[in-house]
Amino acid sequence: MNWKDMFPKTILLFPIELEEGEPESEKGTKKSRGVAMIVAVMIISLMMMFASDYIVSSSVDLTLASAERDNVKAEYIAKSGANWALWLNLFDYGLDVQFSSAKDPAMTQAKAAIGPLWNKLNDIFSYDMPVDLTKVDKFAALFGLSEVMDSKIIDFFKSMDGELGVLAEDEGGKINLNVCYQNQTNCKIIIAQLTALLGCTEVEREFLKQNNIKPEEVAAKIQDWIDQNSAAEPNSGVSSEDDPYQKRTPTFKSKNSPMDTLDELKIVEDWSSDLHSYFSPYLTVYPFTHSQDKDKSAFKLNVNSMNQEVLKCFFSKELGSPESKQNFVKKYKELVDQGGQVAGDDKALQSLLKDVIGFQPDAAEKGKETDKSNWLTTQSRAFKVRAKGIVGNQTRTVEFNIERQSIAQRKGTTGLSPWRLNGFSMK
Repeated sequence: MNWKDMFPKTILLFPIELEEGEPESEKGTKKSRGVAMIVAVMIISLMMMFASDYIVSSSVDLTLASAERDNVKAEYIAKSGANWALWLNLFDYGLDVQFSSAKDPAMTQAKAAIGPLWNKLNDIFSYDMPVDLTKVDKFAALFGLSEVMDSKIIDFFKSMDGELGVLAEDEGGKINLNVCYQNQTNCKIIIAQLTALLGCTEVEREFLKQNNIKPEEVAAKIQDWIDQNSAAEPNSGVSSEDDPYQKRTPTFKSKNSPMDTLDELKIVEDWSSDLHSYFSPYLTVYPFTHSQDKDKSAFKLNVNSMNQEVLKCFFSKELGSPESKQNFVKKYKELVDQGGQVAGDDKALQSLLKDVIGFQPDAAEKGKETDKSNWLTTQSRAFKVRAKGIVGNQTRTVEFNIERQSIAQRKGTTGLSPWRLNGFSMK
């Protein structure tokens, strides 16, 4: 037997079977045709696979390119909103400086009529409900934009094809814990304010009691964490600042430096997540105060931007009865409706304390940390700005803090910038 007969006949490595009685030449031709069809189908399948992969790759590239384009657009929308808020804030500051030195009462009345400008964007471009910039016609009139004279500006807004949200917050109406790094005198006032806040209502006092937390101890431990000395405060309930943190794993010591963020409070002993969620909206760590700062009013809270409930806590004695609270709320609303703020200057502030709250300064407390007549002011030094840009599925957020010089600091100084930015972040 020939060795070739031991293996099946093949064409292009595909086995074939010869039919009986069929000429060899015809058998090969028919089988060749069948193999050619199989090869053609395989080649077409491979081509379809390559084409499909190319289509998918092109689609992915197009999606990524579109996402990157939208991401860049969203970033510039957010930056535009942030710059807009910064400009309004500094323009408002310039007006405050200008009108504060005016002798004419009409100028003071004009500023009161204008009201604060730093928060105007909050009402137009809500941070929680961003505004579609393509619908510029809805807010163009608020800025005095004309479709004829300002058509290029309006067209630019429409070309952004995205949404903008802006939130400018006044940090000057919140208790600035970082003052405790500045000096002990101001820190005592901050601790007095914090203690008054923590033990404000019966509900809060009951919550602290159930969790075995004393307002004086919590406030003292916060002071120990921030202040420059290493000695524990008498009311802290510990013999050393570091004792509570030496029991943790890993161990560490009190920071004895300004807090970088408000979330850092969660590290402090006895400051629970429940306390943080309830009280943190009334606290801040801006501006960053330093030991060399000469501003002696850093502890003062802006009565125009502080939460009304906090104001009630500070003067709980004077506003203890339901009638006095009701009268306070009514007059408070009337003042805001009339001038856009509670008090425009120190004279109006004293009138608020005496006539609206019913506060009578105690001569024995004058100059002490418990002297509440010295806790308030009508100006702010610190602001937080957030701006959000949305295009398609892309969202970018800009956040930073504006720290102003007080008007008292600004008077008589030239050359140096009266403001600075810190805490800038882009997400």
